[in-house]
Amino acid sequence: MAVIGILLTGLALAAGYLLASWLRKPASRNPFERDTRKPVQPLVTDQKLRDKVLKQSFSADRVPSDLDAIVIGSGIGGLSVAAIMAKAGKRVLVLEQHDQAGGCCHTYIEKGYEFDVGIHYIGNLNTQTPSKTLLDQLTNGQLQWAPLDDEFDTAVFGDNRYSVLGGGRKRWIENIKKQFPDNIDDVDRLCDAVIRCKKSNFYMAVVKLLPVWLSQLLVQTGLFSLISDIFKWNDRTVLDVVSSETKNKDLQAYFMYCFGDYGTAPDKAGFPMQATLLGHFWNGGAYPIGGGSEIAFHMIPVIEEAGGRVLVRAEVSELLMDELRSAVIGVKVKKASGAVVDVRAPMVISNAGIYNTMQRLVPRPVAETSRLWPVTKLPHSLPGFSVFVGINAPLEKIRGEGDSRISARNWWVFTSNDLTKCCDDYMSLSVEEALDSDVPLLFISFPSTKDPEWEKRYPGKTTMAIVSLANYDWFKQWENERCKKRGADYEGVKNTIGDRMVAQATRLFPQIKDHIDYVSCGSPLSNNFYLAAPRGEMYGLDHSQQRFSAENQILLRPDTDIPGLYLTGQDILSGGVTGALYAGVLSAGVILGRNCLNDVDELHKRLEKAK
Repeated sequence: MAVIGILLTGLALAAGYLLASWLRKPASRNPFERDTRKPVQPLVTDQKLRDKVLKQSFSADRVPSDLDAIVIGSGIGGLSVAAIMAKAGKRVLVLEQHDQAGGCCHTYIEKGYEFDVGIHYIGNLNTQTPSKTLLDQLTNGQLQWAPLDDEFDTAVFGDNRYSVLGGGRKRWIENIKKQFPDNIDDVDRLCDAVIRCKKSNFYMAVVKLLPVWLSQLLVQTGLFSLISDIFKWNDRTVLDVVSSETKNKDLQAYFMYCFGDYGTAPDKAGFPMQATLLGHFWNGGAYPIGGGSEIAFHMIPVIEEAGGRVLVRAEVSELLMDELRSAVIGVKVKKASGAVVDVRAPMVISNAGIYNTMQRLVPRPVAETSRLWPVTKLPHSLPGFSVFVGINAPLEKIRGEGDSRISARNWWVFTSNDLTKCCDDYMSLSVEEALDSDVPLLFISFPSTKDPEWEKRYPGKTTMAIVSLANYDWFKQWENERCKKRGADYEGVKNTIGDRMVAQATRLFPQIKDHIDYVSCGSPLSNNFYLAAPRGEMYGLDHSQQRFSAENQILLRPDTDIPGLYLTGQDILSGGVTGALYAGVLSAGVILGRNCLNDVDELHKRLEKAK
């Protein structure tokens, strides 16, 4: 009887809170009340015009008066929360420490080549999905997308390769069965696990929106498990689920190959992360026409329409707090000259990540007494290593044939089908051993092939991007040295690893070897400098089972226990563009006092009905 009483009490509390939230009059107007799309304008290719939007340097006289909020960081999480607030009539200042807005969505131009640093492909955008509607509204309909090939991924395990097709769940499953005809039952069981787990993922966000005490009560009493089994799924690793359903090593690898999209090995990540990722790409991948910088280029005007600004070269050195250290009231901005400027606002929204926010920006005595402090002890995700290659030939000259054919797709290349072992073995090497070893995981793509406007902008040229994981300790001795001033030894280590990655890529695509014109390598220290990633990580907090436990998911939420401080970005939801984008939606909803997810969905339904 006592157990039943607890259950009924918990359910009553949950129902009461949800009913009160539903009846509560929203504090702000609906940011998605109307369709704000405008006729698509021609692509802006004049770099000076683009820089006027993307490279507005910070100065005190450029800070708008009567700010409603300050956002730290101009990645997709920061831009999305700022744009949504702007659509609700709020004046928001976004501050970026780099010299260009966009975070991982920015691009750079060198020797006549343009490179995306973080945008490779995004799912759920090839049809008019709610995600497409959301991005349409946040860019006034100016951000356009091009689909990748139907076979958007090619997975290579040693000498064996497999295609990954978009076009919907049914087609995706049929394609797997064609490639593994002797394992039809295994495929069915694996796909069923993905589908069942994916259906529960919504509830991972629910615990972030209920009050902390209520979420903790529901989890601790076991009531939450009656609603969703998402955290039970998280108790099993990707490797555990996949290996329990099939003994075919290639089939196991097929269901795990894209773990690099969140940067945690299959034996450490909970199955919900992989299930979400696989489902995200059932309909294939898409790429922004004009490159990744188009995202920031078209979101910034939306922020400016409400009187806000997005300013760069504006490093936030710490948060301003009132005299009693009881509330955040602004930020201290370090200018390029070294001078410090105080900027005040009723609230600050940090898109700088948990580590930077709590360990560097919040005063230490305040940080250490916050409920978020234990979360800062969670592991960082693995550091990233990138190589950008310029090829002085048009695609038609180097396209190639058969397995070496270059097109609008990605290649995931592993040295064996034992993905966990080959990556773990590599990460455990000393730097000297690593320099003499093949890199076991390469993500290879040709971004220029994905953009239908590329040939008009950069005729006669092709670009290749190669991304992998690395060990931060290989570069740690140079972490306090200035960027581009770290010396010959650092350059030697970085370029040796990069050259090996390029050599491995040319084995797959030998036709590019004689046309390589430019190579630039980005180590974990490059990520630290340009993206303010403390250990060169691409995805913030490690996407491990521990990070996605119920206890930590309750704490990783938009609102904090420090008055005036809110969080957004991939650390409060998940990594990648879509994870950070929807983190912005969650954060805006909490701040505006309304369900912005529902607002987007309602607009999407109205537009679909009208169409």
